[in-house]
Amino acid sequence: MRGQTFLNDPFTRAVANCAPPMRPFQTLLIALCAALLVVPAFASGGGGHGGGEKKKIKAPQKERSFTSLKSWVMVDGFTISIIQDGRVRGKFNVSFGMDVKDDALREKAEMLMPRLRDAWLGELNLYAATTLRPKRIADIDGVSNLLQRTADAVLGAPGSKVLMGQATVLMTP
Repeated sequence: MRGQTFLNDPFTRAVANCAPPMRPFQTLLIALCAALLVVPAFASGGGGHGGGEKKKIKAPQKERSFTSLKSWVMVDGFTISIIQDGRVRGKFNVSFGMDVKDDALREKAEMLMPRLRDAWLGELNLYAATTLRPKRIADIDGVSNLLQRTADAVLGAPGSKVLMGQATVLMTP
C-alpha cells in the first residue's frame, strides 16, 4: 500500500491501491499548464489588488452618416410585430435619432445604447400590442413622447432630444 492510510476499512485501502502513481512528467505538465494560465493574467494587469492605473471606458465610435453634427447620436431602426388576437396583424417600423448637446451626456448615451435600445424595444412592443389598431395611423407625437420619456429615464437626466425620422404601419389583410 502506498502512503499512510488513516482509516483501516477495506474500502479506503481499495481506493488507495487503485489510484495510479503520479509520475514526474505529469507533475511537470500540470505545473506548466498552471504557469501558462497565470502569466497572461498578470501581464495584462489582472490579478492585482487595484495597484494599476484605472482606465476610463469610452463608448465605441460610430460613423455619423446622416448629419455632420457632433451632437447627433444615430439609433438603428426598429421593426416591431403587431400582434392582436393571437395573430401577427402587421409590422410597425420606427426610425429616429437623438440630438444630445452635452458632451458627457452624449458619451453616456452612446455607452448605454444597448440599454436604451432594450428599453425602447419594450415600450414600442407594448405600444404596438395595446394601442395600434387595424386601419388606424400611429400617433407620431405619442410615439415621440414615449421614446423621449424612455431615453430620459435610462440616461437619468433630461438633455437629449429624440427626433423622429419615420414611423410606418403596415397591416396584413
